[in-house]
Amino acid sequence: MNCQKCGHENQTGAKFCAACGASLDPFAASPPVAPPAASQPGRDERPMMSFGDAITTCLRKYADFNGRATRAEYWWFYLFTVLVGWGSGIVDGSGTLPLLVNLALLLPTIAAAARRLHDTGRSGWWQLIAFTVIGLIPLIWWLASEGDDGANAHGAPAAVTG
Repeated sequence: MNCQKCGHENQTGAKFCAACGASLDPFAASPPVAPPAASQPGRDERPMMSFGDAITTCLRKYADFNGRATRAEYWWFYLFTVLVGWGSGIVDGSGTLPLLVNLALLLPTIAAAARRLHDTGRSGWWQLIAFTVIGLIPLIWWLASEGDDGANAHGAPAAVTG
């Protein structure tokens, strides 16, 4: 029996949809209590990427500007770049090591941001508005926004490994 609300195919005789929790009884007087958000279909089915997985993925896709990246992937990797840059500054007070580290991590950071923008349905070229300074506000907003549920012009939603 298909759910009229979400279209999920349920077992015969089921009283509630296994995907969205809607009543499958067309004569039900009141709607059922909604299930917890974690069982909702869509983006919640993609588990959050861990810190280590995000670093591995972004470094493996060092200069890959194609595809999509989840919010967790981008922000964990961004945190990693900040921590490594900060740590290299502590280790080497002259500034040479932090410069080399930041240069080495520049390309994967830009690539991860492009993939993150792709997840929100935007081109990676939108990163250029950061040079206008005021453009940092919408850019950060887009990088922090939820991605598209389904496929968009940049492909299917990013799969979480691990």
